[in-house]
Amino acid sequence: MQIIAGKYEVQKVIGEGASGRVYLVKHMELGSLYALKLLDPTLALEPRFIDRFKTEAEILRRFNHPGSVPLRDFGRTEEGLYYMAMDFCSGLPLKDRLHEKKRFSVEETLRYGMEMLGIVEAAHQAGIIHRDIKPENIMIEKDSKGREHLRILDFGIAKIKEHPHGVKRVTLEGASIGTPQYMSPEQAAGEKDLDHRVDIYSVGIVLYELVSGKVPFEGKNVVHTLLMQITQPAPSFKPSLRIPLHVEHVILKALEKDAEKRYQSAEEFRIACEEAIKKLSSSSLAGVVVQNQITEEQSAIIPSWETKSPVKGKKQYKILCLDDQEMIINILKHLLENEGYLVQTSTNWAVIHEYLFSDHVDLLISDVEMPGMKGTVVCQILKETMPDLKIVLFSNVPERQLEKMAENAKADAWISKNWMPSEWLENIRTVLEKK
Repeated sequence: MQIIAGKYEVQKVIGEGASGRVYLVKHMELGSLYALKLLDPTLALEPRFIDRFKTEAEILRRFNHPGSVPLRDFGRTEEGLYYMAMDFCSGLPLKDRLHEKKRFSVEETLRYGMEMLGIVEAAHQAGIIHRDIKPENIMIEKDSKGREHLRILDFGIAKIKEHPHGVKRVTLEGASIGTPQYMSPEQAAGEKDLDHRVDIYSVGIVLYELVSGKVPFEGKNVVHTLLMQITQPAPSFKPSLRIPLHVEHVILKALEKDAEKRYQSAEEFRIACEEAIKKLSSSSLAGVVVQNQITEEQSAIIPSWETKSPVKGKKQYKILCLDDQEMIINILKHLLENEGYLVQTSTNWAVIHEYLFSDHVDLLISDVEMPGMKGTVVCQILKETMPDLKIVLFSNVPERQLEKMAENAKADAWISKNWMPSEWLENIRTVLEKK
């Protein structure tokens, strides 16, 4: 029989993560059941993991809400390991319910959304950003009358914002913040100054999944998924799902890439869900369903690879060019095709992942200041996981500045738009032929 901290009798292991295990325990004096999280012994001397553990306990202590899990005890064992004891949630994870049902009705989805957002709203008012909202972290519990209620769990990577009353802010360098399929674009891009709107985006992803049965962004690997989060608009729902257009608008607004275009508070999102439920009963809207729409972003890239003058006996390199100035992109395309390269162009990031992960592009030429996401940021992400992809940064900023940006982003080369086109070609040839 395993005893923790001299008073908790272990019943079984109910969870395990990178930072430790979660046990179902019984208090030896009171007989009460708790979920006890014990910090992994290998991390017990790591200050950043200890800070993270203490931060989670502090958040649970401060955030007293029916939709969260109250902290009942915190301390260290005789061996020096930190632990925290919380109320045990005996309900069903939302992920498991979704697996059973495949997808929820529109009204169920919106009502779950309202309840989630009520909890998130309270957390934000307390100065807490969750940063990892997903079905695995949401529990469905029944009260004494059999009514279902939600609880949001796992504040392990939550952040306490600067607060006027002197609350300490803890950030974790190098920590993995969030789950790729539910991450906001800001998180996916590795931005440090995150605000409460990342949670609004994540709730939007959860609602999208509940009502359709699948997440909007699921790549071939983690990096592919992160790029989709950063660059691709959330797809419209399939007409076969018969989801009313006004409901689609409510959910997709939460999934705007630009945080300024999302709901600016959980309360605003919750009210939008409430209004959408009211409209469901309207006979005038009952039969309105969404239609497949091809957005400007999704159609921005020409779907075929073409060349005007193939070079016999030589490999035809595939080059993807990104620039928001059509004149520049047209000149670049013309020059490269005349040299025998296979060229594709786009004025935005919308579907670059389809070319990078499916068509095996040899070279990406990207403007530094692309709308929505800097070319340097995407370059850094790609270079960490696709080292064979060659990347050239393209800009009219001062050359010393561009050189430094390319160095920091680990780009293969940089090209100034102020150079002669013949110099563009010379540098592109050098990059492609470099082994």
